[in-house]
Amino acid sequence: MKSLFDDPGDVEIAIGAPKPRRSRKGLYITLVAVVALAGLGIGGYYGYYALFPPRLVDRVIPASPDRLLTELKEARDSIDGQTRDIYGRIQQFNQRQEAIGRKPVSFSQVFLQGLSAEEEQALDQLVKQEKDPSYRGVLSQVVEDMKKIRDLQTKVGELEAKLPGEGVEAKAGDTHMKLAKEWLVKEQHLPETRAKELAERLNLMDGTLEKGFKVYFFYDPAKDFFGTWVSAGSSKRTPLALVRAREMKLIGERDTAIAKSKDLEEKKAELEETLAKLEKEVADLEVRKANLETNVAQLVQDKTKAEDKAKTTGLELDRQRNSFFYEADLADRLRARGVLKTFNRVDAIGDVKFASSLDLTKEKSITLKPAQFGIDHIRDIRMVPTFLKEGRDIGVKFAEDGTVELTVLDEKAVRGQRVLFVVEQ
Repeated sequence: MKSLFDDPGDVEIAIGAPKPRRSRKGLYITLVAVVALAGLGIGGYYGYYALFPPRLVDRVIPASPDRLLTELKEARDSIDGQTRDIYGRIQQFNQRQEAIGRKPVSFSQVFLQGLSAEEEQALDQLVKQEKDPSYRGVLSQVVEDMKKIRDLQTKVGELEAKLPGEGVEAKAGDTHMKLAKEWLVKEQHLPETRAKELAERLNLMDGTLEKGFKVYFFYDPAKDFFGTWVSAGSSKRTPLALVRAREMKLIGERDTAIAKSKDLEEKKAELEETLAKLEKEVADLEVRKANLETNVAQLVQDKTKAEDKAKTTGLELDRQRNSFFYEADLADRLRARGVLKTFNRVDAIGDVKFASSLDLTKEKSITLKPAQFGIDHIRDIRMVPTFLKEGRDIGVKFAEDGTVELTVLDEKAVRGQRVLFVVEQ
């Protein structure tokens, strides 16, 4: 092997001979390695950028508003997504807490730093109402609240336009009711009847107003609402002082009335006691009166009974004195009953109750019919006792139909007698 220090004469130089082909494999490997390293560097940069993005203020300022808006929209969406993830995670945790009976975590606990108590309560309220707690949801809620505020401000402006002016100053003798009705009629052009109706709805001040009082009025025709109140105005006393003064006067009058009432109550108690005694005496007298009336009634009743009995007895005695009593039947029946008895061929009257009688003051005759004895014809009739004689004391007349008519001829002989008429067929 020859070195560089050998004799050049010994070296053969081929002039015009072809050069050998060089290999590019190393170059390609180097280029691939460079590209790979560049790719890794760029990928690592963007990977790190994705994992650890810089703050918006640390980034390069966008060249146009559109790129800025795009950048801000991406940041806002990222915030909303993270907020929804937090809300979902809290819900998952709270579901497990409720399942095991433990206290849940509130959404506001995540944002305690920098939030006031009212803001914390508002945020928890949004979560309880299942509203969107993200930036977009809160912004929508703020817009909705601002709209409500504008509506309320409009209504407040309308109400302020309806507020009363300087009011009406009360003069001597004016009353709250009078001024209210006059204002409704003159200022609001309402009929007197309607003005009176609206004024009577309110609890107005009683009596006359103090001179110098200011009376204010308010009326909303849309709601048909009427209101009024009274201020001191130029008067030295306030309406409240006037009301209290009247109340004190009423209190004094009430105390006086109470004292009089107490005195009257004591007198009433004495009179009631006296009345009770008198009523007791009256009750006792009523009892005695009732007893006396009962006794009198009994006596009257006894007297009436006695008079009725005497009258009945007198009538009975008169009837018996002026009547004669008789019994009539067939001889066989009278004997069978023991009414007719014969001793030594002499007829006598046995034990008999004479059920029939003839009042000689009213009538004089008796008619006996065969049918009442169950026979066809009465052949003969005789009288017992035998001292009564036919044709002298009693007349006997036989008719063709078989009936017999007995006529009293001698009343003195017959009056009071008991006669048995024995019928023969």
